[in-house]
Amino acid sequence: MTFAEWLYRYLIGKEMAGWDSTVFYPGPVELEYPPAGPGQRTQVTYGPERGM
Repeated sequence: MTFAEWLYRYLIGKEMAGWDSTVFYPGPVELEYPPAGPGQRTQVTYGPERGM
C-alpha cells in the first residue's frame, strides 16, 4: 500500500493495516506547521471535514 492510499484510508476512517485497524476522529483535519525559525510560533490550520 502506498503512503497516499494509507493517508486516504486514515482520513475517511477505513482499515489501514488489517482487520480491526480502523481509526476515525470526527471533525476537520488539523494541520500543524512547525516553526520556520527561532522565535516563531507553531501555525495550526484546519482542513475539510473527514468522510470524503
